[in-house]
Amino acid sequence: MKQNGWVFISHSHKDIERVRKIRNKLEELGFEPLLFFLKCLSDEDEIEELIKREIDEREWFIYVDSVNARRSHWVQTEREYIETRGDKKIFTLDLSRTIEEQMKEIERIARQMKVFIAASAQDKPLVNALSKALAEHDMQVLTDEEVEAGTSWLNAVRREIDVASRNGFVLIVISEHMRDAAYALRETEMAIASGGKILPLYVGKAHMPPSLFEKLGTVSGVHISETPTEEEISRVITAIENSIRYYESDMTVSHGFRAARHIILPPLSRIEADTFALCENLEAVTVPESVIYIDAKAFEGLGDILIRCYPDSYAERFCKIHQIRYETIGD
Repeated sequence: MKQNGWVFISHSHKDIERVRKIRNKLEELGFEPLLFFLKCLSDEDEIEELIKREIDEREWFIYVDSVNARRSHWVQTEREYIETRGDKKIFTLDLSRTIEEQMKEIERIARQMKVFIAASAQDKPLVNALSKALAEHDMQVLTDEEVEAGTSWLNAVRREIDVASRNGFVLIVISEHMRDAAYALRETEMAIASGGKILPLYVGKAHMPPSLFEKLGTVSGVHISETPTEEEISRVITAIENSIRYYESDMTVSHGFRAARHIILPPLSRIEADTFALCENLEAVTVPESVIYIDAKAFEGLGDILIRCYPDSYAERFCKIHQIRYETIGD
């Protein structure tokens, strides 16, 4: 069963032995790759139309760059055609690099960020603008737009949100329309239930609906206008990318936490179990307002740790429930 996407691999047949390793890796990661090489047809027009139809049916396009590929009429024809489409995900693999480097690049492609956008139907123009910008930054956008209404709608949307929760982010478009948008509110509740990383987008002067505030608290987000500028959309993308770099890093190494006495966490939504397991000298942790989940074992074994948090935040409520020493900061 296809898990991640249908992939058209554009390559020179002279590189077939090395390209097969690329195909095998993609299959291992849950993709459906196609290596296109026809010996049975001689009519060039017929071959070209067949190739175009195959490209049209694929979601992703991988160009395997090499001296042979650059000299190949068919490879260049495929590349020119795909660039006219404008709706395909295009990646390049350089055969001059080592096989280890190529495999790492394929894994990077497979981990492509998946972003679910929960929004009111009245905010569709804004969602379209965000989707386009996110796609240009190699992020796969998921929405409920193409899911048919009915009994299967709920399960289908939940699956999409679960994918984004595991492999990316859920963007909640908080606008003046959201308060009465039952679907958007339900999708947000699903994201919270799945433990997803959530980034609120506050549109104009809109505030978080009370029903969500009870679950999320004052989660830090990005403020954009109703017709966002390129700079505002860029801030959204930067916020996602910065958070992902944080989640993919080894906290005890890249953030120098092991020797730290006081850690000020960067904006994040979750603190998992054993996050500070190697922090032998830790005395205090400052938790941002963006945190919406803390594992019960996050601070286990840290003795009389002090949690510095914001008033009425998730972290403060967590400390009260688990009887952890804390002090509030800010307003």
